[in-house]
Amino acid sequence: MGNRFKTKWDSIEKPETFPTRYSGKTISMDFEELKAKVNVQEEKFVNTIVDSFYAGDAYIFKNAYPKEFLTELTEKMLEYGKQVPASYHKMLEGSPDFHRIIDEETSKLYPYDVIKHSYYFYNWNEDTFGLFPTIYDRWRIFKLLSGFQRNEYEENTPRDGVIDRIQIVHYPSGAGMLEVHSDPYKFQKLAFGCMMTKKGKDYHEGGFYVIDQENVKIDIEKDLDIGDYAVVFCTVAHGVDVVDPGVPLNWNSIKGRWFLSTFSNESNYTPDEKRHTAYSIKLN
Repeated sequence: MGNRFKTKWDSIEKPETFPTRYSGKTISMDFEELKAKVNVQEEKFVNTIVDSFYAGDAYIFKNAYPKEFLTELTEKMLEYGKQVPASYHKMLEGSPDFHRIIDEETSKLYPYDVIKHSYYFYNWNEDTFGLFPTIYDRWRIFKLLSGFQRNEYEENTPRDGVIDRIQIVHYPSGAGMLEVHSDPYKFQKLAFGCMMTKKGKDYHEGGFYVIDQENVKIDIEKDLDIGDYAVVFCTVAHGVDVVDPGVPLNWNSIKGRWFLSTFSNESNYTPDEKRHTAYSIKLN
């Protein structure tokens, strides 16, 4: 069987018609149902879900991971961040796994305002935390849904141009945020990430939002549980509101919003001026 999703995407995609705002419609589905339907590629489902994403709809795919897996992972990352010095490495051949604290000063190096502590992992390094088998099992479904091969980019290294990278993100209480932006779409049609913590329990304010047709922030976070994916087309404006504003910032605390992100990135062998990257969106 070919990839019917690719055929459908190719028939409708044009840069001038990419969705830039949330339609106002959020659709919820269990991840196992999504997985079964994506694997079957029934024509009606293919057409419906691709058209829906392209209209600016948001999706929540429930119960993609066991909660225990993600909760334990947050604890492991916090400890890893304390034991291993923070560093930064471009996406070049041989890049190690690393973590980086992005504070107000470091944020100036990015195309949008962001405060977070990110942990980066590549599949050519030793998989110390056993991430890739479990995560690829879910990631491959989104690749297929996006019109790519199920294992697209998995064997790539930076010299191949596009690589897979896992990013585990901690938006700490008191400061964590991500300015409204648009994600790169060439190598990954959909922006998707999985919740590792729960609003109302692990933090109380802020979190993921999308921008609607009236340029109003719409909170999606309230409907997400640990193990759920939130998904939109990459060019739909979205961001993360400040997590628990007013709470003293402590980079060594587990408190805040934790998020599992997987993205197929253009490596740094492409000159910066030619790389397909995210960009900030000014609403006013």
